[in-house]
Amino acid sequence: MSPVRVPAMPVVLIMLVMLACLVSLVGCSGGDADPKAGGGGTGKSAAVTPGIDSNSGLDLDGNRVRAFSPAGWRRAPKSYDYLVRYQSTPQLPYPSVVIVAADPPEGFAEVTKANQADFVAAMAARLAEESGGEGQPGLLRPPAAVRVGPHHAAGWSAPGEAKLDGLPKKIERECTAVVVDGRLYTVEAWALRGKLDEKARAAARAVTAALAVPSLDPVESLVPAEPAPAVEPTPDVPAQPAAEPPAEPVAAE
Repeated sequence: MSPVRVPAMPVVLIMLVMLACLVSLVGCSGGDADPKAGGGGTGKSAAVTPGIDSNSGLDLDGNRVRAFSPAGWRRAPKSYDYLVRYQSTPQLPYPSVVIVAADPPEGFAEVTKANQADFVAAMAARLAEESGGEGQPGLLRPPAAVRVGPHHAAGWSAPGEAKLDGLPKKIERECTAVVVDGRLYTVEAWALRGKLDEKARAAARAVTAALAVPSLDPVESLVPAEPAPAVEPTPDVPAQPAAEPPAEPVAAE
């Protein structure tokens, strides 16, 4: 039985088949992945993490702390309920990032790695006192130690209520408390209950990480202060007796 001969495939057709396989392999290997994604992440969190608008620095709380807006967000109108509030769009109040100030628990003028656990416990005790009363809602997540930028902080979740279009609405608050220059600042991400997404949480983390003591004016900090001119001591000069007027000559008699 003579072997079956397979007709030779034209060279052009072979090249087209190889090109199609190559395109298929590139698509399967993730060649169209988001270039902003980090090497160890999925790319989703990197895409929704906002930066800080470096031109939005604002000194708050009697110039004790400087805050920055998330990039693309804007500052909302002033209110006595908070130091500042940022919102993602001008039309909708939520999600929002809010900063409030208070005195820290006693003994925590600064929070470091060494005393962070005690700080978290102190914040838990304060929150239990504030929200543990009869008829008051409890926390959605208890305080825990977190690190946000340079800050050793305490983070927790809590329910809340705010007005939207004049009507009370249930909201969710993701809170992070830090101590800056002896003051307690709590950064809260606000959204309607069940609508607090990673974008709002990331915005709040960015705001928290950027909190700092206001620095000196960059121009003034580059100009050295002129030293005061030295004052040389004046030697004690003994008092000179007053000169007597010269005697008038006596006329000869």
